[in-house]
Amino acid sequence: MKFAYVLTALFCGLFLGCSEEKSEPLPDLPPVEIPATVFGFYSGRLPCDNCKQRAVDMDLFEDGKVLAVQTMLTDSVRVDTLRGNFSYADSVVTVNLAENTLHWTFKRDKVGNLVFMKLGSVYRDAEGMKAVMVRFYKKIKKQ
Repeated sequence: MKFAYVLTALFCGLFLGCSEEKSEPLPDLPPVEIPATVFGFYSGRLPCDNCKQRAVDMDLFEDGKVLAVQTMLTDSVRVDTLRGNFSYADSVVTVNLAENTLHWTFKRDKVGNLVFMKLGSVYRDAEGMKAVMVRFYKKIKKQ
């Protein structure tokens, strides 16, 4: 019986002695710079009252123009290409599309993404999640 205890202690000692790893420090990474402008390509999902899901790809151009491709899923799929204008002031982006019949408001977050706003505050769904349009610094090429 003593032999079993000695054998168990020996294996535990070997295991603990061999499991010690020395890790090298991580290299210093250059700081990430977030562009101050809002111009660029964004993609995300926005809330939808009359559909199951609404995905949006949106380009904000330097001349204040917007091109948005909206894909709505109901019983079928509908894709709309929307054009309009946007303004940017105090970290808020206001988008007016389809001859001013569709309006979206976003707040720019600290990493450059756009967070959807409803009635002046950040929108949160039933689970408490925000609707975020993620900024891509290199536009995705569709094949």
